[in-house]
Amino acid sequence: MVVNLPPQFHEKEAELKKAKTIEEKISILEEMLSIMPKHKSSEKLQALLKSKISKYKKMLEEQPKTKKKSPVPIIQREGSGQIGICGPPNSGKSTLLSKLTKATPEIGDYPFTTKIPIPGMMDYQDIKIQLIDTPSLSLEFTENWVGDILRKTDALLFLFDISTDSILEEIEESLKVLEKFKIKLENSFEFNKKIIWVGNKIDLPRSNEIKEIFYEFYSDKIPEIIIISALKSENLDILKEKIFNSLEIIRVYTKTQGKPPDLENPYTLKKGTKVIELAEIIHKEFVKNFKYARLWRDETDKVIIAGRDYVLQDKDIIEIHV
Repeated sequence: MVVNLPPQFHEKEAELKKAKTIEEKISILEEMLSIMPKHKSSEKLQALLKSKISKYKKMLEEQPKTKKKSPVPIIQREGSGQIGICGPPNSGKSTLLSKLTKATPEIGDYPFTTKIPIPGMMDYQDIKIQLIDTPSLSLEFTENWVGDILRKTDALLFLFDISTDSILEEIEESLKVLEKFKIKLENSFEFNKKIIWVGNKIDLPRSNEIKEIFYEFYSDKIPEIIIISALKSENLDILKEKIFNSLEIIRVYTKTQGKPPDLENPYTLKKGTKVIELAEIIHKEFVKNFKYARLWRDETDKVIIAGRDYVLQDKDIIEIHV
């Protein structure tokens, strides 16, 4: 039987071919396993991926101790998207993670509290989005594996302290680290990833004064900045919506003829996905025997008859007829 794999799976296949270390290969293979659909026709491919992961882990264990490096943390991708939280020391990344998810990272008022990546799942309406708290960006202390984790995310949340006198120096050093990791382009304020810029600690007295200094230097470079207080949970709903929008995904609900729609388990798809592409994800037979789809939008009773190339929108309800 043919396995219908999503585009993200093939992107990871391309990354796997370029991976140089065993740790990278394990990480990519685990992502591929989590991305692929789980059904009977994919059982052989699932088994193959698991076999490769097992083989590489055994190779890692058998490496001579003299050649072993410090272990590289591996974060298994979960949810509808993955966002890396990064930024200067003491910007409040761990506090933000604890407020947006159920994760319980160590929180301290001293720099470099976070030494390993810590994931957490953020609820956004009817889906979950994975956030990863990473060690602070520092030219002296940040290890290379942090760059590997940040490059694999769908987008980055760059969090900085909007109340500190050293705001410009801290941001400049963090940007140099992102440049070292090939996320920021050299000698340019352009990035290889989507960045959500977030100023934290507006609850502190000097934040308004420091904010003006920041705007003076960066307002022409950064089109949108979200100002929050993670500690006081101010503007976090605005931030959650921005995180969702950064993923450029839509939620589509399916229904079976004569039954109510499943509004609890939407398919999360890239913007621009067509009806026939969703049909292929659900089952390959739907593509072969596709006739038309009935579609409801904006929770109205009006039915749209959609063809193969109809472009889906967020919160569409679809009933495929074969």
